[in-house]
Amino acid sequence: MTTQYNRISLKYQIITVVVAVGSAIVLFVPYKNFKPFKSFASYLMTASIVSFITTRHTMRDVLDEAEKIEGEHRDNTDKLNRKIIKITDEKSELENKIISLNGEIDTLKFDASEQLDELQTCQKALRGTLNFNAESAHKIVEDCYRVAMRKCIGHIDALHRNYPECASELDAIKLEIEAKKVRFTDKLSDYQQIYSLEELIDGGLELQELMICQCIDLRCKAQSVIISYLSDDISHLTEITKDAVPFPEFEGYLENIKESATIKITEEQEKRRGDLKAMAEEFTVLVENHKDRYVNDVNEAIATAKLAVQQLEVSRFELQEALERLEETKKPLQFSGASSFAVMANSVSIYYYNRYRFLLDSLDWQETETGFKVIFSIRRNPGLIESEISADNSLEQVAAFTNALHGTEPKWEFNRQFSQVYLTVTHRRVVKLKNELPRGVRTADKFLQTVKNWKRVRITGGSESGKSPTAENLVCALTTMHDGLCDFYDPMFDSVKNYRTIPAVGRSHADSIKGLKEYQSRMEAMPSERFYIAWFDEIDTTLDENPKSASDLKAVLKQSSHKNSGLIITGQNANVRNLKGGFDRSDMNNFVCLHIGDNYRDAVANSHLSESEKSNLMKTGDALTDYCAVKNDEDGLDHTDPSAYRFALVLEPNKKGYFMILPEFGEYVWQEPTDATDTDEATDATDALPSVTVSKQTPNCPQCGTESKRHGFLKTSEARQQRYRCKNPDCLHTFI
Repeated sequence: MTTQYNRISLKYQIITVVVAVGSAIVLFVPYKNFKPFKSFASYLMTASIVSFITTRHTMRDVLDEAEKIEGEHRDNTDKLNRKIIKITDEKSELENKIISLNGEIDTLKFDASEQLDELQTCQKALRGTLNFNAESAHKIVEDCYRVAMRKCIGHIDALHRNYPECASELDAIKLEIEAKKVRFTDKLSDYQQIYSLEELIDGGLELQELMICQCIDLRCKAQSVIISYLSDDISHLTEITKDAVPFPEFEGYLENIKESATIKITEEQEKRRGDLKAMAEEFTVLVENHKDRYVNDVNEAIATAKLAVQQLEVSRFELQEALERLEETKKPLQFSGASSFAVMANSVSIYYYNRYRFLLDSLDWQETETGFKVIFSIRRNPGLIESEISADNSLEQVAAFTNALHGTEPKWEFNRQFSQVYLTVTHRRVVKLKNELPRGVRTADKFLQTVKNWKRVRITGGSESGKSPTAENLVCALTTMHDGLCDFYDPMFDSVKNYRTIPAVGRSHADSIKGLKEYQSRMEAMPSERFYIAWFDEIDTTLDENPKSASDLKAVLKQSSHKNSGLIITGQNANVRNLKGGFDRSDMNNFVCLHIGDNYRDAVANSHLSESEKSNLMKTGDALTDYCAVKNDEDGLDHTDPSAYRFALVLEPNKKGYFMILPEFGEYVWQEPTDATDTDEATDATDALPSVTVSKQTPNCPQCGTESKRHGFLKTSEARQQRYRCKNPDCLHTFI
């Protein structure tokens, strides 16, 4: 108890020392921010010193009183221990209670380690001195109240549990505790209204001292009640022990009782052992008689049962075999042999039987060009329909059983006349030969019908792709069909590859620029009565050398159709945005774009078509590339040969793109305007086309008389001579 009071005193002294040291730091440290607080720090340091001195004197009186109470308690304890030593072993339970009581008394004493912990706590509090305020002071006093009251209540409750005989006295002490709670609560409420630092410290210390002292008084009072009770109990036990039997005499009584009980138990065990032995002998005789009486009957029954089991096994085997044969007759008939088609058909038949109980009797299978075909009889399932045989995921299962080609599904066909169903499975696709023309491609003989309404045309192609000869065929066809005129501007007039027959009115890029301005002037005039067409070759090269002329070209792009005139421009680049002068794809939306050879790839990639349309055009273009290569190889033609096979992608306004086979170079012959066809001749206005002069007709084969086709030129001759080849596959004669 003295230790506890020392701890409380030490705590208050440390708090005052911390406050004093903090005030000294603020007062004497030359720091600008502390200057406004120096007067307050001086007052706080003085108050701390005074409080420290008064606290030491006050706590000294409390410590003296505590030491006095502790000395009296120690004397009472020593007297009690001397009396307990004299009591016999039967009083061990009471000694345990006294030891427990001593332990509870010792818990009130704090050892040095606890004081060290408190010192560390005070050191931490010292570091937080600068943050000390009214709220901290209130919290410290409230914590002191809670700790003191919790320990007091816990101590009383523990004594109440251990010593229920003293319940009435302890209940009275509890009532005093409740009264103290009310009193301390009121004092805490009054203390929380204080905000002056001096009053906080003085009032807080006084209130803490009051709460701690009164809680200790209540605990000591409860402990005194218990000590008084134990003193009376010890006296009562001492009187009881005086009338007790001596222990040696008690041990003699126990030995006599033990010997008598041993004799009785031995006699009973001997008697029971004899009875059990007699019963065992009688039972053995009965068992032997029973064994002899029934052993023969059991042997006879076993022999009979064995014979019956053998006969039953034979009957069961025969029945099982009959049931298996009957079950097999219920299953669908299957193909024999180890052929892959037979195995796959049997798998399909068993699948439908196991899952749907359909009976598909196998009749025949046939290998086809793309896979195989199986014929099943459905006579035992006359009501089978297609929706039932294709229910759930049956088609996917059949495709897996038959190893169908990826992306294809097996096909079921019913023949009600013969109660049969046909299963067709695709294992491979029909290989399309490269020498076959892809579907949807327009042939060269449809050239006139295709171009009859063309007025504004842009032709692109790589070097030696045949764009200029194709443009010449187009000009010849249009001027002949419409009885028109043509101005041809050929900047590459002096080229070694100049095989054009149309006379050129311009033979340089400067002439082409001049021609654009003249064409623009013609567009500004009244529409001509006669169809007029202008052809500008190598327009991209012209714009590269003269980018400013792009404005003249743009001016005539959208006007030519309004003035009974046409415009044809040729170049290499399929992407119109690569033309100098800031052209965009929309500038050519009203043009027919003809992209020869590999230019179809750039044209498709830079078009406004959908992805599906692009994909289809790319596939057709790839197929045409192979087709033309195969055909040229068969005929021995170079890609630059006038008779070589060529194709082009056609993109007309407001139409889907398509491919066409181009006619041979020089297929259509230029006619001077004076020799134009008389358009007043009677012709069918809806179907017939005006007569267009075609180049020299191919001669018939001199050997078999069959028609021939151009087959390149004879390259060994000084002057080029046309070579022909017979179309008859059995002849294929080549001649000049």
